[in-house]
Amino acid sequence: MKKFLVLIPLILLSSGCVKPQEQQCPSCDEYCKENFEVKASEIPELDKHPIDIEEEKCIKIADTSNIGMGNCSLKATEAWFKEIDKALITLKQILPADKYEKIADSQKKWESYIKSEFDVNENVIYNKAGSIYYTISAGEKRELIKQRALLLKNYITDANEP
Repeated sequence: MKKFLVLIPLILLSSGCVKPQEQQCPSCDEYCKENFEVKASEIPELDKHPIDIEEEKCIKIADTSNIGMGNCSLKATEAWFKEIDKALITLKQILPADKYEKIADSQKKWESYIKSEFDVNENVIYNKAGSIYYTISAGEKRELIKQRALLLKNYITDANEP
């Protein structure tokens, strides 16, 4: 963690190790002499879910195509839906039936909400002229599904705590 905290100011100061107005840490000068350039590939991917990483890779391949980037978000959305399914199966296995029924009821209500949100999304964003709106629409949908998947994952963590 200490190394990462040293890297943050260096990255922000650019790859040329420009000396900051106020020195961020006592070892910055020594670090810059030894490591003149910090490459993005050297920065750890903290707290990134594998689905997010795959989506980013897909977008890099899609380059600047709006349709390509939107398709990457739709693939990620499908992957997040699978995470929801897995989380629900796990919750059903680890929770008593009465507690799982609350989750199942919440899930049914959430699915109704998502249908409604997707309808709004398509009417407000997706159907606009221009391929950028396809990409925006797909990203918004992905984010809604991702948040539910992460919430269910947190429920699993909480249920497993003593």
